[in-house]
This record gives sequence, C-alpha cells and structure tokens, in this order.
Amino acid sequence: MDKILNPFTQAFLESPWGQEIFKQGLEQGRQEVVRRIIQRQIRHRFGEVPEAVEANLQRLNREQLETVGEMLIDGDSLEELMAAFPPVTDN
Repeated sequence: MDKILNPFTQAFLESPWGQEIFKQGLEQGRQEVVRRIIQRQIRHRFGEVPEAVEANLQRLNREQLETVGEMLIDGDSLEELMAAFPPVTDN
C-alpha cells in the first residue's frame, strides 16, 4: 500500500487526524453491514421492511442495531420488534 499512495496521502493517513477519520470510516462501514444484515433478517422473517422500520434502522448506532438483531431471535411479529426498538441516541 505504501507504494500506491502519494506522500501527501500517506502523511495524512499516518497523522492523528487521518487515523481518526480512518477509524470513523471503518465504524460507519461496520454499522452499515450490521444494518443490511438486520434488514435482510427482517425481510426473511416478516416480509418486506416497512419505511418506518427502515427509518428507525437508519438512525440506530451499531450497538443498538446489534440489540435489534438479538430481538429478532425471540420476536414473534414485526410489530413486537418495532415496539421494542431501543431509544435513538447519537451515533
């Protein structure tokens, strides 16, 4: 990878600021993967994912999404799952 990056890009990525941005990008990517898995699980279990559920999933952070994933194991209906969504907090 060192040979691919120009010196400015490499210096940026090695800086504390660049490292923080890189970490944030990784976390956002992980969060999106968890969100997509939850959407697929909901679709598989209950059918099409309603817009209200999509909107809630978009606002949840990764920990909250993981909680929703755990609730999918025991939930009997989409309504029950939606009622148990964790409160939304900052990402």
